[in-house]
Amino acid sequence: MKNNLFSSGRISKFVFLIFVFAFTVHYAGEGGKAKSVKSVQWTDTRKAPYLIYNGNSNQMVVLWQMKSTKTCTIEWGTDTTYSLGSASTTEYNSSHQHKFVIDSLNFRTKYFYKVTAGSDVHYGSFFSAPDSNPQALNFFVYGDTRSHPEEHNKVSGAILNEVKKDSANQTLIISTGDLVYRGNYESYWDNEFFNGSYANIIKMLSEFPYLVCKGNHEKDGSLFKKYFPYPYVNSFYWSFDYGPAHFVAVDQFTSYSPGSAQYQWLENDLANSKKPWKFIYLHEPGWSAGGHGNEQDVQHYIQPLCEKYGVPIVFAGHNHYYARAVVNNIVHITTGGGGAPLYTPYSYPNIVKTAKKHHYCKIEINGNKLHFGAYDIYGAIIDTFSIVQNPSGFKKEVHEQPNRFLLKQNYPNPFNPTTVINYGLPKSSFVKLVIYDVVGHKVKTLVNKTQPAGSYNVTFDASNLSSGIYFYRLTAGNFISTKKMILLK
Repeated sequence: MKNNLFSSGRISKFVFLIFVFAFTVHYAGEGGKAKSVKSVQWTDTRKAPYLIYNGNSNQMVVLWQMKSTKTCTIEWGTDTTYSLGSASTTEYNSSHQHKFVIDSLNFRTKYFYKVTAGSDVHYGSFFSAPDSNPQALNFFVYGDTRSHPEEHNKVSGAILNEVKKDSANQTLIISTGDLVYRGNYESYWDNEFFNGSYANIIKMLSEFPYLVCKGNHEKDGSLFKKYFPYPYVNSFYWSFDYGPAHFVAVDQFTSYSPGSAQYQWLENDLANSKKPWKFIYLHEPGWSAGGHGNEQDVQHYIQPLCEKYGVPIVFAGHNHYYARAVVNNIVHITTGGGGAPLYTPYSYPNIVKTAKKHHYCKIEINGNKLHFGAYDIYGAIIDTFSIVQNPSGFKKEVHEQPNRFLLKQNYPNPFNPTTVINYGLPKSSFVKLVIYDVVGHKVKTLVNKTQPAGSYNVTFDASNLSSGIYFYRLTAGNFISTKKMILLK
């Protein structure tokens, strides 16, 4: 008698067939129908509530989609009693979509909301936008989530972990496009981007306003605009302010050559923005590391505008890896590792760093300094650098690749109520970063874990502490360093 697993009768053969079927369904090719996965979606909801930002700092837009005509209810507040308001919503089109604008928000305040959608109940939260003159802002950037939602789910989980570490990280997400493989088919939006089987994606979309530019896989953009109805200027380009930053979404599938309507709008937009930090996000990179070729129009039209109007970073995707290029002090980031099948990056002109990894980028602005980090799905550092604004208004890139242990002076100092502590590790080490008061009592442990080599920054929130002198001590292996900081309320 054979001992083969599949030679022992109908049950084993049945198990084998189920295995083959499950494998085939989950790993179906990219052509034809969208991948189908076992759904844990909802009774009446087709797409769970998600957030977009419309450029109004006192508002947040909540959208969701039902399977059939239903009246829904949304409640919101600054805690889970949802005491600030409630409203009934009805669908606004034949696709059973619902939208509600939560208005009259206070600056940089956490809000909670609850959507009762037929027999389904959904929960979410967000921080409202900062006021027009803040010094600090954190945000995330990544793109190209198409085809493999299971990988996108891991990226989303890593971003959610950033919020667990520091609530200041719950702000907004910039996406460089290509959300789904075939953007003109509803099934791809259902199965690849809004699929309830992927809890991290659904939770992230319910807690971060999602700001995405159109990619080539969004095809003609009709469904893209249906699910992401930003206040476009025309086609798919627009801009918005958020705290100290100005963001511009470029539509690369509408002409942006000199003399075109989009180019004229773009130059005027950049020229008139008074924000200290300006960013452009688009889909196809001007300088990248192979796969799809470099986009010449970015090199010829976008790059000169960045140099002229002080745009330090251009974010793009399209190529499924991480890459950083630097051209005339303008940084071009390719962040196409949001879940799509990875490409192999190569050594191309102006490229200074690459990685074949699914990843996300985190940008931290504090006053005249910007810190950039690219991280894989496990939180390990792929790349870091900083940009400092000079008095002349130009930006200078400062590379941070520590060759020794380093603890920097916190910034700002004095501070109220938050400050950023930067440190560097030349090798993997067990790290403790602890805050003490003036008499030596431990106030808070900020870091207590092993970290790989790289540059790090941690935000310390002293909202619950009194004014005075405090100390922070870094212990990494045999390295110990202590510095003083002043909380001034």
